[in-house]
Amino acid sequence: MSDDQQTPWVLAETLSAKAFNGQAMSLFELYRECVRGGQMVIEDRTFTNCRLEGPAVVAVLSGVNFDSTDFGYTGGDVGRIVWRTASTTGVVGAIPFRNCQFKGCSFFATGFTGPEAFLQQILALKTHP
Repeated sequence: MSDDQQTPWVLAETLSAKAFNGQAMSLFELYRECVRGGQMVIEDRTFTNCRLEGPAVVAVLSGVNFDSTDFGYTGGDVGRIVWRTASTTGVVGAIPFRNCQFKGCSFFATGFTGPEAFLQQILALKTHP
């Protein structure tokens, strides 16, 4: 890819912001900043045209919306990014999001977990190898 075709990602510097636009960020660093601020869930944030980078598993809680989202590389098998838990009470180690909006974003090296209805929506996505 030529330089003029690459997305000029700007690294997010203020991870405590409520809105991000055209920025790249590590999901782990974003979560760590929340925890430092006393929050155990990333919530009430808007991400527009952002790149969210793993490796990580995102736990989708209530009020999360994805619009024109690239969930990342699946190698033609979208099931590779879906993580199901054996517990009925929650998960440990995933990065939780609540009441967040993702518009035109892309995820890199990220798995997803959450309510079964959400996981079924992910599994229904058409993929290309």
